[in-house]
Amino acid sequence: MLWSRIVDLLRLRSFVDATRLGSFAAAAKALSYTAPAVSQHVAALEEELGCALVIRGARGVSPTPAGEALQTRAERLLTDAHLAELAVREMTGQLQSLRIGAFPTGAQYLLPNALTALRRDHPDLELTVLHFEPPAGLAELAAGDVDAVLTHRYPGATWTAPTGVRLRPLHADQLNLLTPANHPLAARPQVDISDLRHETFISGTTGTPNRTALEIACAKAHFAPKVIFETAGYGVTTALVAHGIGIALVPALACPPANDSVARIEVRVQGEPLARQISLAHRPAEHAHLLLTLIRHLADDNADPSGQ
Repeated sequence: MLWSRIVDLLRLRSFVDATRLGSFAAAAKALSYTAPAVSQHVAALEEELGCALVIRGARGVSPTPAGEALQTRAERLLTDAHLAELAVREMTGQLQSLRIGAFPTGAQYLLPNALTALRRDHPDLELTVLHFEPPAGLAELAAGDVDAVLTHRYPGATWTAPTGVRLRPLHADQLNLLTPANHPLAARPQVDISDLRHETFISGTTGTPNRTALEIACAKAHFAPKVIFETAGYGVTTALVAHGIGIALVPALACPPANDSVARIEVRVQGEPLARQISLAHRPAEHAHLLLTLIRHLADDNADPSGQ
């Protein structure tokens, strides 16, 4: 049978990583091989299949139509092989590690209690937490480089999960309006996005999820937000708002409680609250006991950390 001749997982991994990352060099770095070795793996796979799988160019590699047909199926096969290994390791008591990716505020506010509970239930478990800004981390998850990724999707985000990855929704993280405490809107419990057309904003750079969500929300009220300060740090955002530089949309997880410096107000867009969806991305498998335990702890620990 054809697949009995080419089911060399190393060659498939080299091919998938080279086409996913765009070059033999990038794939080699991810796999801890040399670029020539990765190139040879792909060439051997092409010889066995009798067709070109990648287009080699000065700027890297890209899949041919045949390569695209193979890529999705190869990703599934590699994922299944990884899950089969983990299933055996868990069944025989060898599974001693869990690698989790997380976005910064999720790692700060959601993961600690969940990881503490998981380690309490499995005291010998070795936990590793890696930083990924969504949607980064999902490709690594599909490739088996991490076991789960705590991620979020802002309104307007267009990315989709890779083949073999499932998103388990945990809860909606509402986007609140942060204003100086003496701002005219500060005494209001709720505002509509249309009330903000004459305000100046602090937000992320163009193309970041937070900025995109702000722009889409304002567009529904037929105006473009005036962003006068760009920053990805919510601590910086809070400090600037407190000093009257502007206002900002900040997720509840990263939003400080109302105090003498800042006010926190619910935002509505056409009558609906504005929120980002927090999910745990994972690969479905029979061995998912640890991940299901993590999901349960994360779902139980979804209170607003600021206490508001």
